[in-house]
Amino acid sequence: MITFLDTASLLLPLLYLGTAIAYGFVFFAGHPMASRLATPALRGTVLFHLIYLAGLAVHHGQFPAATVSQALSIVAFAVAVVYAFVEWHGRERTTGFWMVALVFFFQLLSSVLTRPNPPDRAIFHDPFFATHVSLALLGYAAFVVAAAYAFLFLQLYRDLKAGRFSTFYGKLPPLEVLERMMIGALWVGFLTLTGAVATGAFWAERLYHDAWLHDPKILITIATWVLYAAALLLRRLQRWQGRQTALASLAGLGAILFSLVAVNFFFTDFHGFL
Repeated sequence: MITFLDTASLLLPLLYLGTAIAYGFVFFAGHPMASRLATPALRGTVLFHLIYLAGLAVHHGQFPAATVSQALSIVAFAVAVVYAFVEWHGRERTTGFWMVALVFFFQLLSSVLTRPNPPDRAIFHDPFFATHVSLALLGYAAFVVAAAYAFLFLQLYRDLKAGRFSTFYGKLPPLEVLERMMIGALWVGFLTLTGAVATGAFWAERLYHDAWLHDPKILITIATWVLYAAALLLRRLQRWQGRQTALASLAGLGAILFSLVAVNFFFTDFHGFL
């Protein structure tokens, strides 16, 4: 099992990189062979990724989010699944390169930061805590998807405003479609992260009272939640247009990366009050 997990950790970034390259040939060159290979490659890699995560859970006997590496891998997997569903439902692959490239980035970070022996805490065996972590990571994954659509929205918006016909023009869905997909992903992420914040606060207050209020990871998570709440509210009130919302979505992605990576290295590798 250890050999499989080590091998899979090395293979997954390579598989996602190859899949991203295939989607790149579809987007930039319309290559017919790449068009036939891209979708099966993505589905096969996602299946292999699922087996890897299941192997982690079985081998360590706990929910596979005990380390930053495992959390990043779950985010990568969730983004890949979301895009695979969007592609299957909409029969549209023009955004595949950008989505899979993000998956590759998160999985590469995960593989680089892999630890041989993750901590074994009793809390990781608690179903309630697993629900809290799952909601948080799924919320982050939805925000990553929203950021990808935000980036594409801004590129197309810039081209249209400048009257240019670049690589993005004519190969992406219209601005309204990109904005709708971005807003939809933002709402999914916001509602899911709201569930994570609520369950986490209930659990922490019950066991640790006010100690959790000073934890850096929780403070960053709440700040991220407030950022997205403000962006969605301003868009709902029509104070912001698609461009401002897209910029806020990209800023939120930066906050997520800071929460998942920088906070763990410079502050604490887990909740400080535990």
